[in-house]
Amino acid sequence: MMYPPCCVVTGTLLPELRMRVTRYLEQEGYSQTKISHFLHVSQAMVSKYLSQPLTESSEELDEVAKELAQMMIQGKDEQEITLYLCQTCFRWREGGMTCTLHGFTHCTLCTQLRNPRIMGEKQQVIEKIKEAVLMLQSDPSIMQVMPEVRMNVAMALEESTTPMDVAAVPGRLIPVHGTVTAVSDPEFGASHHLASILLACNKKAVVNICYSETIRTAITQCGFTFSLSPDTPADVLVDEGGFGIEPCAYVFGHDAVDAALRVQKITEQL
Repeated sequence: MMYPPCCVVTGTLLPELRMRVTRYLEQEGYSQTKISHFLHVSQAMVSKYLSQPLTESSEELDEVAKELAQMMIQGKDEQEITLYLCQTCFRWREGGMTCTLHGFTHCTLCTQLRNPRIMGEKQQVIEKIKEAVLMLQSDPSIMQVMPEVRMNVAMALEESTTPMDVAAVPGRLIPVHGTVTAVSDPEFGASHHLASILLACNKKAVVNICYSETIRTAITQCGFTFSLSPDTPADVLVDEGGFGIEPCAYVFGHDAVDAALRVQKITEQL
């Protein structure tokens, strides 16, 4: 538990890289003080890197270390150096280099991390949420169903299993000059609450609104079904609230745009 592949990189591969980079920089005549500045470590650590033997022979590590050392010598921007290092890390993980060190059997995490299909689907989800937000922002009547806890739009990937598979708007949608406004762009993992509701109800998208008897009537007039329990499939999940807890309704849709359209239909009945 709590042993992701990045632990292998930081605990094993990164120290190996630093030792190699230190050696290359020393060969180029750089002092331990200058090398410590390059690597953001103490001079004592540089001395330790130079005194320790390399744990394994690796042309891959040597090649990357040489490139990093050259970038430092050439005075490349630190962000550019970090970008190269992170891109290399992804390449190692996706290529299976870290799998043996990680030791998890039948693990496909790294090879799936930036899978083009998954990345494409994620972008589609983000675009759908943006479109839904624009719909809600352009409709002043939406303010009628703005809950005190504020509104949000969430949408899940097809094969979602965790809150990180669900995107929403960080900071939620807030009222500004009589309209709902998103404070930032959608991100995955931005709303654990709505994600848990989508996962529990096995739904694709949701918009949360306030709830009252008037809104209940409007939901019925739209022909939408509603339920008080996640275990009962319905178009709208109702939380009647309690002492200190605001009643809310969760309007589901086939995607974020469909959920926003359903919210608009409900407001038309008010």
